[in-house]
Amino acid sequence: MREAELLARIRSIFDAHAPKRDLIVDNGDDGAIFAPGGREVIVAADVAVEGVHFKREWSTGFDIGRKITAANLADICAMGGWPEYLLVTAVIPEHWLVDAISIAEGIAAEARLVNAAVIGGDLSSGKELSISITAIGYAERKLLRSGAQEGDFVVLSHIPGWSAAGLPLLQSHIGEPDPIQLRAISAHKSPTIPYEKYRKSFPYLSSAIDISDGLVIDAGHIAQASGVAFDLDSSSLADKELSTIGEATNWILGGGEDHVLLGTSRQPTQCEGFATIGRVTAGSGEVRIDGKEVGNRGFQHEWKS
Repeated sequence: MREAELLARIRSIFDAHAPKRDLIVDNGDDGAIFAPGGREVIVAADVAVEGVHFKREWSTGFDIGRKITAANLADICAMGGWPEYLLVTAVIPEHWLVDAISIAEGIAAEARLVNAAVIGGDLSSGKELSISITAIGYAERKLLRSGAQEGDFVVLSHIPGWSAAGLPLLQSHIGEPDPIQLRAISAHKSPTIPYEKYRKSFPYLSSAIDISDGLVIDAGHIAQASGVAFDLDSSSLADKELSTIGEATNWILGGGEDHVLLGTSRQPTQCEGFATIGRVTAGSGEVRIDGKEVGNRGFQHEWKS
């Protein structure tokens, strides 16, 4: 299959969206043009690489498409914005060609959850699959990591750790998973994000971050950027169902790729469906649990020189 043929098939999937009012030049030219009309624009990018973020042995093309798209949409939401447009760049090896359409369908399915449109990108061949997405959205209420203030409450959209719990289950090649194990496996392969829930919380948050590397390490990012400390309560960081699979505490505190929204608020009760897990206190980037400071527990990419 030639590039033009593959592009035509993929474009037909992405072009199924309804025309957007601000889109002047749609997918198919050297670039897209949109007119934001004076609104603040948020841009975020993320990349998924075979063997690092997913494995073919346990993820379908549809799963992979959804997963990388969710990572980008969650970043826009964590800035207090709503995603509108996506640019997709993919390196597709020949042995992945049979899955290219299902990857595009996964991207489109996740994008439809927020009514975002894929407006362009690029394709290339290579030795391993990688997908990079740039998300563009409009700020509804700009939220920065530097916005937390002493006295704020620390709020969490839902308990993380499910994706981290799913990884060892996939690695162990278990047989028929029970419902709780299946939930963990599904969370790792392609997380389900309550975007509208996040959107409703924007007016009541003073800062926010998408938990992609782990609760403790990402809480530290807000604390450091704001020049404060986070004092978390361990009793609010528990999940009985997750505990039935294994050591839930490590997954909750250090597990990544759940794309949970962590924030701070003066009005935590207005953040519907969020849990209050602590307070913002004086400090310079520390994260404490039950008064005891914890290190950066979470995932970080590493390179060997």
